[in-house]
Amino acid sequence: MQQQDFKKKYQTDHTGTIAEALFIANLLFVGIFYVFLWGLFFIAYKQASQVGKNHLKQTLIASSITILIVIALNIFILLTSGYASATALIAAEVYLMLIVPLFMVVGILGFTKAVNEKNFRFPLIGKPLNINTDK
Repeated sequence: MQQQDFKKKYQTDHTGTIAEALFIANLLFVGIFYVFLWGLFFIAYKQASQVGKNHLKQTLIASSITILIVIALNIFILLTSGYASATALIAAEVYLMLIVPLFMVVGILGFTKAVNEKNFRFPLIGKPLNINTDK
């Protein structure tokens, strides 16, 4: 009986931490880690704690936004002057120097909260999801 209480008390849910790590990895290597994040959603969402679910939902939405930005950027480049142009270089630099660091800072903050099993509300994403940061 005491061993079960001990396991229950000290058993941690790493879903949020893994989700945040996959989100950060998706920023650096767009695509493959997005698939892994969806896999984590389908495998672990039902068993995850509320904090893990919150982190997982937010990272899925944020990763979807970054994927859409990359797709839009590539469509823009293809429709304008192609990849071997200054326009493509400038567009890629804007993405890599402005957008990725903004999402990266949020991902790192979310990761540190997830490691400590605390809620974190992503700016502009967490509020519509009613993520409560009291825990």
